[in-house]
Amino acid sequence: MDLESTISKIIQNPLFLKLKSVVENNGYHNHEDAYSHSIKTKDIAQREITGEFITNPLAKDLFFKFINEDITGIKSADILILIALLHDIGKSLPGILKTDANVQTSCPGHEQKGSGLVPQLLQGLSLPDEVISYIAKVISFHDSFPASYFENKVDLNDVKSKSGGLYIEAMFNQYCDCFDAVPYKTAKIEIVNLFNNPEFYKEPKNAG
Repeated sequence: MDLESTISKIIQNPLFLKLKSVVENNGYHNHEDAYSHSIKTKDIAQREITGEFITNPLAKDLFFKFINEDITGIKSADILILIALLHDIGKSLPGILKTDANVQTSCPGHEQKGSGLVPQLLQGLSLPDEVISYIAKVISFHDSFPASYFENKVDLNDVKSKSGGLYIEAMFNQYCDCFDAVPYKTAKIEIVNLFNNPEFYKEPKNAG
């Protein structure tokens, strides 16, 4: 797969372009349209996939091993970047953007709805069905870890089960998605701590 060519085709897709009309205003978005946010999150993923935020040598080696894995001919690193680009695609659906009395916006259910849109959006891009399903599944978990989740001591096994076993993918996407969000500042530190813990890369105790 030519990553840049695939990204170019996605961002020109009429469904993806609908994100330009979805303008959000809350603690995470300051009158920011979902299209710009999606591009920004993709750019962050392309930068952070280098693993510079991981300082523990063993953890960094395990991260590199993961992102260099091959999934039906496509590197995990490239897939993580596509997930970052597509994580909010559910916000393109009519009526999903809600505005409260304080002019604060939300898009309830956009994770699951976005997961369902992934096959349609990636149709014709020569991506294996396994990869498309994988991207869709990770997107369905992308808002499973609000800032409040990290207020207490983080349990590794809970993180792993809460993300359906896709904990590295889900946490990397969460890290990129909320990279500059002020309400997520403490949570972001905890996510970095997870990536610096070699135990994070082991399968859950109940796996297999």
